[in-house]
Formats: sequence, structure tokens, C-alpha cells
Amino acid sequence: MESTPLFRRARPSEAAVLTQIALTAKQSWGYPDEWMAEWRPDLTITPGYIGSLPVWVAEVEGTVAGFFGLVPEDGQWHLEHLWVLPAFQARGLGRALFDEAVRQARGLGATELRIKSDPNAEPFYVKMGAVRTGLEVYDLLGKIRREVPQLSYGL
Repeated sequence: MESTPLFRRARPSEAAVLTQIALTAKQSWGYPDEWMAEWRPDLTITPGYIGSLPVWVAEVEGTVAGFFGLVPEDGQWHLEHLWVLPAFQARGLGRALFDEAVRQARGLGATELRIKSDPNAEPFYVKMGAVRTGLEVYDLLGKIRREVPQLSYGL
């Protein structure tokens, strides 16, 4: 990476910026607009989300270039979001964000980090050391079979 990212807690006022990062990063995989519209609610980051959960941003040279969010569910911590702006992809920022997410999850007492991964991101998480534990299957737009890898990363 060209410069070391600065990690800090996200601010509720950055909700729109983080939403745009998530949408732009997801769209970079070439998904159709109708799929993106279906996923928009799940990719929308609200001030309340930021204010109530561990959400961290990575700043690179003053630009919020990526973020992650951790969510407690059923006694486990889940990596609900990890997004990098396309202009900062393939430069080590995703790895740095993942490493910071692991550090933060450990600090919360987690022994495992669960990940529901976009199929395009699964190779990244496997490279980081996560293992597939299952597959969530659903019908996108009520007609397209979609398989979403479920992963686990031991802390």
C-alpha cells in the first residue's frame, strides 16, 4: 500500500459516505442495476447503525477509502460490512481493514468472526484464513437462485 491507512471509529455524520462506498464497491463486480436496487437496503448505512455498533473507517491521505462493521448476533460477532472504494482496491487496504476488524473483534472478546460473503469476495476471505462453513441460498428478485458463502475466521 502506498500510504498507511488511519483507522478510526466512523462518525454518524458519515453514513451517506459509507453507504456510497458500499454501493460503489458492490457495483464494481458488475451486478445489474435491478440487483443493486434489491440490495440497496442492506448496503445502506444509517447514523443509528454507526452510533450503536463498532463501525471503523480507513482513511488514506484524508479520504475515507473503506470501512467495516461488526454486529453481535446469537452470541457471535459477524463481519457485516467490509468495503473498499474501487480506486483503493488491490493495494492492500482490504487486508488492512480485515486485520483491523480481527483486532477489534478480539478486543470485544470474540473467539470467532462469522462472515456472510458475496461470492466475489469469498476468495479474499479464504486467503485471509477464513473457511467456508455453509451456504445461504435464496431467490433474488424472486427468480434468480443466489448462493452466498458463509465463512468463519477463528480468532
